[in-house]
Amino acid sequence: MAGASGVRAKVRELAAQIQAAVGEDLVSLVLYGSALGPDYVEGRSDINFLVVVRTAPSTVLPRLRPAWPRWRRQGMAVPLVVDRHFLDRAADVFPMEIADLQAQHEVVAGEDLLATVTVKPECLRRQAEFELRSKWTRLSALYLQAEELRRDAAAAFLEAVKSFCILMRHLLRLAGKQAPQPYEQVAREFATSFGLELPATHQLLAIRQQRASWPRERDSLFRQYLSEVEQVVDVADRLVLSGDLVG
Repeated sequence: MAGASGVRAKVRELAAQIQAAVGEDLVSLVLYGSALGPDYVEGRSDINFLVVVRTAPSTVLPRLRPAWPRWRRQGMAVPLVVDRHFLDRAADVFPMEIADLQAQHEVVAGEDLLATVTVKPECLRRQAEFELRSKWTRLSALYLQAEELRRDAAAAFLEAVKSFCILMRHLLRLAGKQAPQPYEQVAREFATSFGLELPATHQLLAIRQQRASWPRERDSLFRQYLSEVEQVVDVADRLVLSGDLVG
């Protein structure tokens, strides 16, 4: 069950409510994401469910909608509600999401449909490159506005470090390297595998996980992190140019 002890009862309660709402149309209920590991932070992390149904999702969503305000207050993210064919058909356009689901999930009820889905490395590489470049563009724009946005900018950088760790994990997989789940381990493995130093990444992760506080002067941390993201993008470019992809 969930890796963080404080969230176990909450997961069981939410899962039971989802099953009751969906009823006989439920094919599979899957818990995934940080609630299954050490990256879960009470009050910041979400509880994520994949809900696979045997009918059109549009007929099931109205059954879930009345409970959503209560679920949100309990820390649940908007559940991903799909039909049983979605996973196979979406693996070429959402390869990162499918690969992450496969790597860290727990079947709460029904079938493990993720076990039969194939993610092609080329699809994964294409999405990883797109996400890296688009997120870098947004992050650089955010840095320019950081003085004006202040608290929002700080929160966005904490969200960004999570997103870029996920992207680093996928680059590790593409290069045939070990791809651990916890973000701290991902950053360490990535730095070791590609000869980088990522101190700002580790500092932001510590702040995100409430193991450290923001420094009085944040600008140097933001600038160092932007430099580290550029290095990650460069690794992605080198993987593509060298053809050093597994698959």
